[in-house]
Amino acid sequence: MKVSIIGGGGLVGSTTAYALQCGGVVSAICLIDANKDTAQGQALDLLNGASLVADQRISAGDYSDVASSTVVVITAGLRRKPDESRLDLINRNVDLFLGILDQVKAAGLKDNGYLVVVSNPVDVLTQ
Repeated sequence: MKVSIIGGGGLVGSTTAYALQCGGVVSAICLIDANKDTAQGQALDLLNGASLVADQRISAGDYSDVASSTVVVITAGLRRKPDESRLDLINRNVDLFLGILDQVKAAGLKDNGYLVVVSNPVDVLTQ
């Protein structure tokens, strides 16, 4: 099973990848991020311990990798500022999230694929 993590260069995305790596239940993990260098760095860090955990392919990629993924996890999102309300964060993250969904749709999510939303505010964005 292949899992693609959109926002994989960030803290939540890379931690998600690490948890999947340690679980050893996936055969491939692909990190997708707007900052491709950061995603590549996180993938290389995960590869350092890959031989100790499971036989997995770990890479940095792009939205074209979504088409071959069984699970797509969206962790990308803007952080909440110290003086910002949850509603203000919604206004900033909805546009970003809709853009991500458009790119996932264009890449072609598998018919039996799963989309998991982790971006905040998770309840509103999932709805």
